[in-house]
Amino acid sequence: MMSNPVEAAAKLDSREMHQAGDERAAARPRLELRREWTFAALLAAYVIIYLAWYPATYTISDEGNYIALARALWHGTIFVDRAGAFWGLQVGNHIVSKYSVFHTAMLAPAFALNWRLMFLVAAGFFVAGAFILRGILRRHGRGSGWCLLYFMLAGGLYYSQTVMAAVPAAVMGLLGVSLCLRDRPRPLLAGLAFGASILLHPWMAPLAATFGLVWSLEQGCAGVIRAAGYLALGVLPAALAIMAYNAATTGSPFQDVYTILGYQYEFTGERLPGFFYFYVLSFAIFPIAGWSALWRRFSGTWSIPAACALGVALCSLYFFRDGLRTGSARFGSLAFIAGGIPGQRFLLPVSMIACLPAARFLATFTSRIPARLQLPARLAAVASFAIFFAGLSFTHQSYVSAHAALQRALADRLPAAAPIGVAGEAIKEFAPTDRLYSRLEYFDDDAAIPPDHYFVCVRLPGDVPPRAWMRGHRATMLPFRSWAWNRDLWIGERSASR
Repeated sequence: MMSNPVEAAAKLDSREMHQAGDERAAARPRLELRREWTFAALLAAYVIIYLAWYPATYTISDEGNYIALARALWHGTIFVDRAGAFWGLQVGNHIVSKYSVFHTAMLAPAFALNWRLMFLVAAGFFVAGAFILRGILRRHGRGSGWCLLYFMLAGGLYYSQTVMAAVPAAVMGLLGVSLCLRDRPRPLLAGLAFGASILLHPWMAPLAATFGLVWSLEQGCAGVIRAAGYLALGVLPAALAIMAYNAATTGSPFQDVYTILGYQYEFTGERLPGFFYFYVLSFAIFPIAGWSALWRRFSGTWSIPAACALGVALCSLYFFRDGLRTGSARFGSLAFIAGGIPGQRFLLPVSMIACLPAARFLATFTSRIPARLQLPARLAAVASFAIFFAGLSFTHQSYVSAHAALQRALADRLPAAAPIGVAGEAIKEFAPTDRLYSRLEYFDDDAAIPPDHYFVCVRLPGDVPPRAWMRGHRATMLPFRSWAWNRDLWIGERSASR
């Protein structure tokens, strides 16, 4: 006897809703642990490992700039010099930070409580990004376990342990993509999300514009104007906020510190062969099968391939990438990791949105796995992530702990109000965290340090301070050694003979 086809369809929908892609059910925020334990385990592993190796300090000069601007904001000003710090560019009568004041506004309350709480901002966004991708995957008929691709983004993991805007900006871009790719798109909200991503980091502007333009064109003649109009309307508040901030800091709504420094002219392709190879290879690995995002068959839209191709191109043409100076890791493999993982920063936005097509591509192979092997495969996936992130966190903590020890040594030996001459790598160690060094001065290696100044330089093991700096000063060397970073700290003070 044949069953009622309506009843059969209802049973199928109830049993395999996560594969059928019911948008309303997928949009529910409640996490169904029985069905989504893989996602829950990945999320729990991330939180536990993150807290177990919570960052001891900052290590990137950009982080020092954010910390200085957070201090300024907490003192009620957007000008860094009014809060006693020197991090930024002299514009008129004030020092202006080139970094996002809007991202820093989220850091300022944490700075006021305990500056190390600032790391939780990026971590919180990383967790939010996992839930956003979960929603995308479920709406497109994929299980939330495919969020493994997101959790294995080494650049995302690394920068979630910093105070930088890389993860928050990329996650807001991912939210914009998510709002566009719904069965019932929400272009106005998507525009707001894209605008927020640009507020957090200007790198997002060309990527968001490309995705939005191509997606709007895909809506057909009847829908292109409406889609583009709503996207533009959503971005408008962010554009006005940026213009207002620029007018207050540089005097022109259309000029910011980046344009004053001329960064817009730095997409020269000076290092194109090496950078292109690095980013193309990186995009194949982060996420796994990331190249699949360049095919409409797996992306389901031309907007994702367009944004991803542009992202790889911009990264390859830009003059700078993180991690070029791998330092002095004890082992060559650690030096390679130290260079490769931070180098994912500019690629991170397109790596996140590539997780959907990568999941579709890989699902064509994993669907052949016998049912009896699916549970061991999921357990192996969770274990692989836990081992990977724990190893990354352990190595990163070794790196930041050495910096923390160096920063403590500076605090113990240098009066905060003393004149201090610095150069090169040493500058980033003076961010105004627990104390403010108010009389820092930059000196070239061939410049003479005034006799009433201390001097600080950080060198590779075995290197010595510039000879010109040593005149009239007595220097003390303190070695700092770890698995991932090794330096000699030289502190010079006025010689007793003078």
